[in-house]
Amino acid sequence: MIRPIFFVLAVAAYSAYALQCHQVTAGNLSIPDTSQRQECVVGSLTCLKIVDYSRGTYSKQCQSMNCTQGVVQNSAAGCTNSTAFGVTGATCCCYGDGCNSAPQTGIITAFGITAALVSLVKIIA
Repeated sequence: MIRPIFFVLAVAAYSAYALQCHQVTAGNLSIPDTSQRQECVVGSLTCLKIVDYSRGTYSKQCQSMNCTQGVVQNSAAGCTNSTAFGVTGATCCCYGDGCNSAPQTGIITAFGITAALVSLVKIIA
């Protein structure tokens, strides 16, 4: 009788702490991403976003490894740009729920861009 209780508690604990990433098999860069976070499989450590600028596509997924940049394993989150065989792209790896979402343009970003443009106009004039 006690074993089923421990099983239920273990499943509940896993559900509460499972990594959640945006998961898109094939997306188009010209169409805004509206994907929602989904739970990753057991053992996933990071979220990944792979962009192919040459084709205008991207994919998003969970990854069972830590981020790697060049030869540095277990590196900090970040993006690596690459060009090979005429294909230009980027691979972005990050830690944390939903970290592979599209950047959100908020009121602060809009204010910052407006302030920069006003300053630029004053410098030129």
